[in-house]
Amino acid sequence: MKKLFAFAAFAFVCAASMSAWEHSAGFEISAPFFSVNTRGDGTKNIIEPQGTARYFGRAQNGFCVSSALSVGYAISDDFTLQGESASAKGFGMGLSLGAGYVFDITDRFSLAALGSFSLDWARFEYKKEISARVSSSYVTAEWTQIDDALFASLGAELLARFKLTDKISLVGSFAARFIDGGKLWKNGTNVSKDYSDSFELRGNFSLTPSLGASWTF
Repeated sequence: MKKLFAFAAFAFVCAASMSAWEHSAGFEISAPFFSVNTRGDGTKNIIEPQGTARYFGRAQNGFCVSSALSVGYAISDDFTLQGESASAKGFGMGLSLGAGYVFDITDRFSLAALGSFSLDWARFEYKKEISARVSSSYVTAEWTQIDDALFASLGAELLARFKLTDKISLVGSFAARFIDGGKLWKNGTNVSKDYSDSFELRGNFSLTPSLGASWTF
């Protein structure tokens, strides 16, 4: 985790020391796939369609920075209650930061290569009715559980921009990151009995394609 924050601090200190910047802000649709190694609870795969707000800035010498905030709908076949087979549906958020260099291919088309790290969180909530026979009748109780996964990733991102006008651009990107570390918390209540557990997250990867538009100011 320390190397991720050291990378971010270095990138943005460099950015702050430069002048003559071009700034862009935009919105993208992304669909990241996460494969997370949960030590003690197996590999968890998550697909998370997202809406992403991105800032992108570049200096005259080609140095560039990017920051993106995403909110999405998490889907997984691996976050389920014991004995259940239906896909789990939840909520997710992500923050990514990157720094790198822009290559101007033509007057309108550019390609940026960035080192990138992200911090992602996903939550899944479950509720199940349980029926048990007590004496001569059936009693119904609830089984509820909340899973929270928080993990940091480090990797690279390619970001392409095509200028439709001096102000409006189409934007597409693809990020591949290694999951450096994190935590999975499980908290639940099964027939009035509370329980909790936690697992270390480390290893596997995330792949994030996105497409959108930006406004240069």
